[in-house]
Amino acid sequence: MATTGIMAGLFDPSKLSRVSLGVGILAFVAFVCVAKALRRRPLPGRLKPRGSFVHEDPANRDAREERRRDFARIVNTRRDIWVLTPCARSPAVLPIELGGDGSVNQDLGNLAHSQLKFWLQGELGRIPGAVDLNSTSQWAVVDRLVNFISVAPVFDFLMQQRVQPMTMQAKYLLMVSKSGQVRAAWYAFATDKVTPGATYGPFVLKLVSEDLNGGGRADRSYSDFKYTAKQTSERDMERLIAKHIPLILKGIDMDAWDAYLKA
Repeated sequence: MATTGIMAGLFDPSKLSRVSLGVGILAFVAFVCVAKALRRRPLPGRLKPRGSFVHEDPANRDAREERRRDFARIVNTRRDIWVLTPCARSPAVLPIELGGDGSVNQDLGNLAHSQLKFWLQGELGRIPGAVDLNSTSQWAVVDRLVNFISVAPVFDFLMQQRVQPMTMQAKYLLMVSKSGQVRAAWYAFATDKVTPGATYGPFVLKLVSEDLNGGGRADRSYSDFKYTAKQTSERDMERLIAKHIPLILKGIDMDAWDAYLKA
């Protein structure tokens, strides 16, 4: 009788059902993990998930003027440079108005540079000790921002990493912290296979500068950047950046940028 009871317990249909369900769930989880691994594509070119990039400042007047014209063209999109500050805690378009008919010459490049300086003076002027307003006629942080928000740094980064120079939905962020740090970032979708008419790619790249207003940058002729490269299923850059806003605000509030740099 005891043996019969044990055998009946072993072959209890309800217990077998629970065991089968558990095995089925484990098998499904394993299948999903394997499927994700098989879908994972290698990053394009020589990119790693995280890395560093160094870019030299323009070496002469012609190069500096070219950066200013590039900056003016990007400003004139009225969509591709966003700002985040202690007061502007949601992305807003850089409030610079250049006017004109959309064409860009050196005068417009110089105007864009001056307007950026005026805006930055207003932002840093609210922060005690962040800027000496009597010494901003030759203010290097403005030049460093304009140098980055232009064609050459991103193109050089892509070439260095052997990535197709076809990026999509590029955005720049200009970030000012409560302590007066000034950083810039570039985002874009990238691809390992050029497709005519594509508006997004399977990878997203992020390039973030060091503090361009910091004393450590003053004596150097180059800027340091950190980059991330990831596969993504997102198709809208604004939604992708929105996911990083909480990490950016930690940097703005506490100069705690590590989590954002790694995101």
